[in-house]
Amino acid sequence: MVSTDINQDHAKVEESVIAKSTGGQEEKDRVSKDVALYHVLGSHKKMTKEQARYTEQEEKDITNENERSDQDKQNTCVKCKFNLPDENKCHIVEGFISNDKGISKFFSPKGDGMLPGDIVWDYIKKTGRKLEYEEGDPIANGAEGYQCKDCKYYMYSDRCLLLKGSFMPEMSCAFVVKIGNGVEI
Repeated sequence: MVSTDINQDHAKVEESVIAKSTGGQEEKDRVSKDVALYHVLGSHKKMTKEQARYTEQEEKDITNENERSDQDKQNTCVKCKFNLPDENKCHIVEGFISNDKGISKFFSPKGDGMLPGDIVWDYIKKTGRKLEYEEGDPIANGAEGYQCKDCKYYMYSDRCLLLKGSFMPEMSCAFVVKIGNGVEI
């Protein structure tokens, strides 16, 4: 559970960054949606939009806020732990996705199942294979508080336990897990 102070401090940080990098959990908390990421990691192939039942809400649905349920207002890609907001990408679904209008059957909000970085760690423990650098969608400068130096998988030798390659402390990737969150390593 994310404390109120963390939410206030990071109010400008995308929901998906928080959803995919913070929260308490154990490996027993794995849910069926998490298995989809294991499949993508093992096959090196994301699911098609059709397979994921990805849809985008119509403009009339978005503008008519009064008629939408609270659940519909909250469930969009930007609030999903599998979302990469800056890239308009998803860990599970191939191609361009709409952060504000899109949703798939793999929508997984913060607190639902395992964090993506912990899923990758579990995958690495089982296969012995770190992900290629590009598979982590690294960026040169991550959001404040969500950089490599804030991640439990970052080693101060500029190495990462999840991805091959070298990483500077201010960098970030799609699988950052804040220190003190997720499963114990």
